[in-house]
Amino acid sequence: HVGSGSLPVFATPMMLALMEEATCEAASAILDDGETTVGIKVEITHDKASAMGATVSASAKLEAVDGRRLVFSVSAKDDNGNIIGKGTIERFVVNCDKFMKKVNG
Repeated sequence: HVGSGSLPVFATPMMLALMEEATCEAASAILDDGETTVGIKVEITHDKASAMGATVSASAKLEAVDGRRLVFSVSAKDDNGNIIGKGTIERFVVNCDKFMKKVNG
């Protein structure tokens, strides 16, 4: 269970997770073998409540590339087609092996 308040509505953290998943899918087309992206910045608004159990989907569009930094515009829609959230997410391209070696010390 992921929630962010006391009401039984679709939680903002879940919307963000869908948006991040959409950025990963959008980035995959430009990555080389052995590369992935990691999130570095999020600026989103959750503008409309959705009931628990509503179908929510997210989309991402690559807006800018600055070296290894990728900037995406993101949005989330409910099952009625209403935009429930939007914003930008930045991700950074990393080499999987090098990144994990650094993380694990």
